[in-house]
Amino acid sequence: MTPPGPGYSQFSRWTWGLMLTASLGSCVAGSEGPTVGRNPTEPGPGLEADLFAGPIEVPDQVRLDSILEMTIGVRNGGTRVVNPGWVIRVMLSQDRTIDSADIQIDHFSAPRELLPGGEDSYLRHKKLRASTPAGPYYVGSILDVTGAVSESSEGNNTLQFPVPIILTAQGVAPPGTN
Repeated sequence: MTPPGPGYSQFSRWTWGLMLTASLGSCVAGSEGPTVGRNPTEPGPGLEADLFAGPIEVPDQVRLDSILEMTIGVRNGGTRVVNPGWVIRVMLSQDRTIDSADIQIDHFSAPRELLPGGEDSYLRHKKLRASTPAGPYYVGSILDVTGAVSESSEGNNTLQFPVPIILTAQGVAPPGTN
């Protein structure tokens, strides 16, 4: 495999790395011929979706009384279309491990279908709870929390490299701003 060259997004380079890892570790089965007589909405033999939690973009720091703008990335590394409606949770964690015990800051359904090999991103705006303690955190995502998508692997539905963010107290401007 040849890595993407200049002009490709960070997400595409990240995707290439995942594809290379997957191709070295296993093979993906393809369709086993015509699907005559089968319901076209059912996956064909050997076709499965595989959601990957992608990169998240957030500012380095934000005040608790302001709006947090986030871009949440996802990828389908499988061989079947993922229909809209599966659920994404965005979490705020005091450590690098994103799990259900962390603070949930967003919860939404994917609005579009995700083609095999496709990637998408969702722009989200959320006001953080004033009761959230100020300090350093990590922002991460957990995909398909309701198990609506049949996948070849559920182990990659949590973002492995969450993004650091600093939450500052209400009314206190982040350093470097006036």
